[in-house]
Amino acid sequence: MKLDVYVMRHGETEANLRQILMGRGDSPFTAAGRMQPAQVARHLRDRRLACIYSSPMERARRTAALVVESLGEPIPIREEVAIAEVDAGDFTGLSFQEVRRRIPDGVILGEFRYPGGESWAEVQARAVDFVKGLSARHPGAAVLLVTHAGVIAGLVAEYLGEPIEKYVRTRFGHDFLGRLDLEGAAIVGYEKLAGTVDSWI
Repeated sequence: MKLDVYVMRHGETEANLRQILMGRGDSPFTAAGRMQPAQVARHLRDRRLACIYSSPMERARRTAALVVESLGEPIPIREEVAIAEVDAGDFTGLSFQEVRRRIPDGVILGEFRYPGGESWAEVQARAVDFVKGLSARHPGAAVLLVTHAGVIAGLVAEYLGEPIEKYVRTRFGHDFLGRLDLEGAAIVGYEKLAGTVDSWI
């Protein structure tokens, strides 16, 4: 039985604006970040959601709560560590420019493990495993994931059959909404429904 898995990124934060690698840290919303969840939620008004799964990062939990408030329906929110932001370890809080300086030349970005943290390949593996198990929890239904750009990149790469390093620099905007189609434990479709997709500077 098919399952629709909608995916969105959390609202924009001050650290996003300053191009800071937050990892498992947090940062306040910008003015735009406070409005984006409601803007994305407009595209979900005619789609009955069985559940919202949120990354445990505070910026994602705030976003999920604003989506529920905007939709005006009692949709349960469950925190899920499998769709959490990458653990950036010792690189947490560094600017993107400094991160690029510290990553050795010639490394495969998907396999590079942040010192004291994890790699993007590990992020992808945990997110994909979680999503592939959703059909058994919500057969024939629809759910929403409120997560992070790197997690979304990993899920899209899995659908396309590509390694995560091809998408590490893909930026799914804070206004982004996509849909993954699941049949059993397989991601069989992907569609961007709204928002911006570009590349990190």
